[in-house]
Amino acid sequence: MNSSIFLNKSFCPKSRTCLVAVTLSEKLERRSSRKADRWKVKMFGNTCRNSFRRIVTSIEKKSETNEIIRSFDEMPGPKPLPIIGNLWRYFPIIGNYSFERMHKTYAKLYEEYGPIVKEKVFGDRIIVHAFDPYDMYKVYQSGGNSPIRISHRALARYRRERPHLYSGPGLFPSNGEEWRRFRSMFQKLLLSSSTIDGCSEALEDVTDEMVAKIPTCLNEKNEMDLQPLLFNWALECIGVVTLNRRLGCLSAEGNKEAESLIKAANDTHTAVFRTESVPFSITSYKKLEVAQNLFSSVVGKYLDQTIEEFKKGNCKESLLVKMLQLEEASRRDVFTMILDMFMAGIDTTAFTLSFGLYNLAKNKNVQEKLREETVKYLPTKSSRFSGTPLSQRQYLNSVIKETLRVNPIAVGTGRIIQKDLELGGYCVPAQTMVILQHQVASMQEKFFSNASQFDPERWIRRDFTPLVSSPFGYGGRMCVGKNLANRELYLAFSKMVRNFDVSYHYEDIDSVNRLINVPDKPLKLRLEKIAE
Repeated sequence: MNSSIFLNKSFCPKSRTCLVAVTLSEKLERRSSRKADRWKVKMFGNTCRNSFRRIVTSIEKKSETNEIIRSFDEMPGPKPLPIIGNLWRYFPIIGNYSFERMHKTYAKLYEEYGPIVKEKVFGDRIIVHAFDPYDMYKVYQSGGNSPIRISHRALARYRRERPHLYSGPGLFPSNGEEWRRFRSMFQKLLLSSSTIDGCSEALEDVTDEMVAKIPTCLNEKNEMDLQPLLFNWALECIGVVTLNRRLGCLSAEGNKEAESLIKAANDTHTAVFRTESVPFSITSYKKLEVAQNLFSSVVGKYLDQTIEEFKKGNCKESLLVKMLQLEEASRRDVFTMILDMFMAGIDTTAFTLSFGLYNLAKNKNVQEKLREETVKYLPTKSSRFSGTPLSQRQYLNSVIKETLRVNPIAVGTGRIIQKDLELGGYCVPAQTMVILQHQVASMQEKFFSNASQFDPERWIRRDFTPLVSSPFGYGGRMCVGKNLANRELYLAFSKMVRNFDVSYHYEDIDSVNRLINVPDKPLKLRLEKIAE
């Protein structure tokens, strides 16, 4: 007899324990449907489908037994103080937690309290931290087609106050029907491989220009802080994809507008992080307003220019042209989506490439293997790719996956569960915020052997637990920019190792949290030209 992982409210009494054996065949039927199977294969590949099924089977077997489910009050976690909860633990000097080092804070929670932790942060705000893939799967599945999350509320306020520009809050803050309507307009287009293939030549042009600029920026030791250049590269990539034009971010004389946009992206992430972490900050919101005003002004200017060219029939086929051709999408919809892509596609891609190059510099054997594979597809430094799919670049694909495991762009994924759930043996009530702690879990030996080692070949050996490392999310809110980001990284990693030997000779680099994970030190790499 199959049993569900879901609990009705009637199974969450206030008593200390409860005995549960719940049957909800509808959920299991959905989970085993053809559509679900195709989704699992797409997410994890045929090679680890059996491993994924073992997770599902284990959950089902576990739920078939008459297992004692403890009440939410019994869930372990740091003891809160009245009113301020555990917020004091994040204060300097007196506290041992840190908003800036979230991954270290959450690692402490895992080490002290185990795979499921309840944290009363402030007032009545409670967060559950889930570190186990079984619980992650349950939460993802419970969200259905419209997962709920609470994020970017300051950005939502900013956009709602400007209905003449924006059709709504956009992908990040919205939920429910509003989110589903907006995402459904662009999802198929953005996840289409043919759409990304159509951008590939322009993205390769941008990447070649970045590589060509590097020798002019090196000091006498052949070193440079590569981070600013990677920001400009990422911004230029987003420009050619979303606005169908070069922004000049990599020009020799520099570009003040590009610098302003990069700063605006950084300021937005910082402001959103601060308004989410502590009670609403007027100062941070004002900072967000300034940054977003700049974004809307610059991007709006270029969008209007492209729309005029489109009306005159002077635009070549591109992602933007396809967006403008969507009958259901208004100008405000397209504008909102482009702004979301700018916000999501500058810092995230640049920092991922930064961490990846750093890891290659620290692991020369990995770098050499990647170079050997790359030479097969780029026989000379000036060679161009000829539509080689990422699936054929097995080692490169593994390097990208390993980079995102060791240095993910976010600590985890947040969800507001819409039903009572059994997580880690405890009954978690509906409307609770659950953070799926992918970063901390990805560094645990029980899920990845030699977890602290940068070992891309683990993905080839299939030596990992599915779902633990999910940098692009899973399910209905999986990142729509996943394929674009992978293509940019695919080109950049290949061109960099084909042209340069990358090394690093300073203190180890860790990350700090600014809504996303960013390097805590300058990316001062030594880049020495290699022979043809």
